[in-house]
Amino acid sequence: MRVDAHYADGVCEADVDQWVPTASLLHSNGDAMDIAVKDGLIVGVRGIATDRVNHGRLDVKDLYAWQASQSADRLRVPLIRRDGELVETDWDTAMAAIVLHLASDCHPQTQRQIRWANTTIKTLSPHASSSPTTTSTLCC
Repeated sequence: MRVDAHYADGVCEADVDQWVPTASLLHSNGDAMDIAVKDGLIVGVRGIATDRVNHGRLDVKDLYAWQASQSADRLRVPLIRRDGELVETDWDTAMAAIVLHLASDCHPQTQRQIRWANTTIKTLSPHASSSPTTTSTLCC
């Protein structure tokens, strides 16, 4: 059975330190694949022959998109606009700003539904809203 694979220049399957099983997020069918890791960096991908969806085959996006993870232009931390300038911030602050921005454009009925969902979450799962990794539940 054919199994598609692509590695960084100078890397072969034997050089890989770890294989991390995953599914493609680049399209809706969730092709199974293994991510090749060497020295903590992604160095390639390969299909999984026994997968019931793609049977080891990978499309062009799956074969090559991982290379963007090593790009010098890739953002390593989130940025937020303050006083017209982009400044580094933490993930919780960035995600809270996104939620607040999206909610500010919501129809009033949608905002009521969001408030209801927040109350329900806080009532049914109080531990979720008190977790140090949880920002404001939804917003509003």
